[in-house]
Amino acid sequence: MSEARGKRLRTAMYRRGIRKHAAIAAAVGVNESTISRWTHGGPMTVDNVVAVCGILDVSADWLLLGRGEMESHRYTVQPAVALPHAVTDLLPPTLEQLAAALRTLRD
Repeated sequence: MSEARGKRLRTAMYRRGIRKHAAIAAAVGVNESTISRWTHGGPMTVDNVVAVCGILDVSADWLLLGRGEMESHRYTVQPAVALPHAVTDLLPPTLEQLAAALRTLRD
C-alpha cells in the first residue's frame, strides 16, 4: 500500500474540484469503494492509473512516485535538433548578439 500515493490522489481530486468519489468512479468505470481504497493507498492497475491521470490531468510519475510536479506532464521541451536550425536561421547581427551573450554567460 502507498499512503503517499493515496494522498496525492486526494490532492489531485481536490485541486480539480472533484469532491465525490462517484464522479471519478463513473469516469474510470469502477465502484466508489474502489476509489476510496485508492485514496487510502490501495493497489491500482496500470490501466486505472492511466485513466485516472487522464481524467485528473496529472503526471503519472507524480501520482505513482511523487516525482516532479502534479502538472509536469504539461511542460514540453523543444527537441535539441530544433535548436541548431533556430540558430542558423538567425540574421548575422542577431547571431553576433547571441554569441556575445553566450560568451558573457561562460565568463
